[in-house]
Amino acid sequence: ELAESGEEALEIIAELCESNVEVPLVVTDQIMGGMHGDELLVQVKKHLPDTLGIMLTGQASINAVGEAVNKADLYRYISKPWDVEDFILTVKTALDTFYHKKKLLLHESYQQTLNTVLQFVLQPKPFKEQISEVLKIVLKAPCFCEEHKGAIFIESFDQATLNKQDLEEIANEDKTGEFSYLSEVTDYKQLAPQVQLINLKNGTRYYQAPIVVSTNALIGGEQEQEDSLSENIVGLLCLNVSASYQPSSETEAFISSVCHTIANMICLAQHILAIEQHGLKLEALVEERTAALNRALKTEARNNNILKKTNKELEYYATTDELTGLLNRRCLFERADQEAYRSKRYGRNLVLAMLDIDYFKAVNDQYGHQAGDLVLAQIAKVISANIREPDLIGRIGGEEFALIMPDTDMQGGQELCERIRKAIHEEQIMIGSESVCVSASIGITSLGTHETSICAAMSRADQALYDSKDKGRNSISVNFDDSLS
Repeated sequence: ELAESGEEALEIIAELCESNVEVPLVVTDQIMGGMHGDELLVQVKKHLPDTLGIMLTGQASINAVGEAVNKADLYRYISKPWDVEDFILTVKTALDTFYHKKKLLLHESYQQTLNTVLQFVLQPKPFKEQISEVLKIVLKAPCFCEEHKGAIFIESFDQATLNKQDLEEIANEDKTGEFSYLSEVTDYKQLAPQVQLINLKNGTRYYQAPIVVSTNALIGGEQEQEDSLSENIVGLLCLNVSASYQPSSETEAFISSVCHTIANMICLAQHILAIEQHGLKLEALVEERTAALNRALKTEARNNNILKKTNKELEYYATTDELTGLLNRRCLFERADQEAYRSKRYGRNLVLAMLDIDYFKAVNDQYGHQAGDLVLAQIAKVISANIREPDLIGRIGGEEFALIMPDTDMQGGQELCERIRKAIHEEQIMIGSESVCVSASIGITSLGTHETSICAAMSRADQALYDSKDKGRNSISVNFDDSLS
């Protein structure tokens, strides 16, 4: 969407929001007729906190840029004239960041919902009460919570095969009565086994998913044999989505997992009913149903292993240091190399600094490791509050941090590091009732014109850091690239 002023942009955004259209990114000039770019981004952030902003200008003051950075959480500031390829790369990176975060949050939300469902169904409650509560839990997941409509239909337990009209409504959160889910189903036994997104002519959209159990797990038939495991549809799960919803494989996999859980609940309920109805066959039925439960538990264990593996992968690929909220070592080095490549390609300056908290071991020894963690977290906040939006800050180990300053010369880098050093030294950190002050030693260097990666510069900055330690700590040392001397 293109707007010719900040006021028009806000009108367009309001229309998009009213139509449930997602706005991942806003790119704006700073100097415009009427509302300035930084004012526009602040307004956008109030209504769309997840929307990213890029500001383009050659005339913005430091105050305007600072306003956009601090109040509008500016993603990137690009000065005019800009390079087209760099601009396109910045936009692509911003969009990737927006959708990756959205996808990750969606995946985590679905995992949490499934865990909640699994914990609930283990509670000793009546079957219908459990099913109704499971539906309420599922409808709180993303893409369902806006509509908050859905229903579960299950056939009676005491018959082996039933027609559509024999499906029983077990749980329903659709209070409007606008339409019947079952009116769209001619024969649920013939439905495809996969999850389907149904689009009705009146604009209603909902997921329809069959609830499937193995034939030998059903009650009421004589074909319950270990070597005859045919699949049988015993119910339907229907979940409404909004008109703007975009289908995703994550959502369909989540719905399939929910159906599998409901199928296991049905099996369990059938076992209880069988025990009540067939007292004379109690011993044989207990043995048979225990085997089925063991199979269900094995399936659940496999699912738990998959969840554990996925959690480990998410942890491994996470970009954030849990303690400080800064970039972790792996992510920082990757993005630092990207900045080094960009600096080399476009002939721009790049300054690197290594920062280490002085006498940190003494803090741990005197106050304990929890106090040390508190100090690290507080220092991370101080550093973050004193850097610019394009700068990268990360924790690379222990009490050591690395700062990447794109489009910055050595003088600017030293001034920024001096501001950070003073801010750290002046910070009062409360440990219990006691106020503690720490200091930091900093080493600075710049990326050489011949360097395409950050590795060598890291080594020089690290050496400069040791020089600061040798000088008595709480100081800054510079190590110039030999090619610049």
